[in-house]
Amino acid sequence: MKDIDDIRLSAQRALWGAVPRSLRAFSAEVNDYVIRVRSVFDETATDEDRELLSIVGTEIIADYPSAFTITEEFLTVPASQAIQHLEILIYLRHEPR
Repeated sequence: MKDIDDIRLSAQRALWGAVPRSLRAFSAEVNDYVIRVRSVFDETATDEDRELLSIVGTEIIADYPSAFTITEEFLTVPASQAIQHLEILIYLRHEPR
């Protein structure tokens, strides 16, 4: 079975060059044969931004055997609100307080 380092490296590779300005955070977790990824955007996110992160999910699942599935969440959370992350935080945008 793939471990935490595998999902972390797979996600980092998939995000390379695919981080829109509206992305606040990206996190993931693996339970049994299900990969969950969560993309958290600010209010400026476009359909194109969400599509870009959907492609990231496709690239992640391609690194895993066919027994695995992926679920993707695309959330819009204003910068003034806290983010709920999944188990493994992959990307977090700097936001001055």
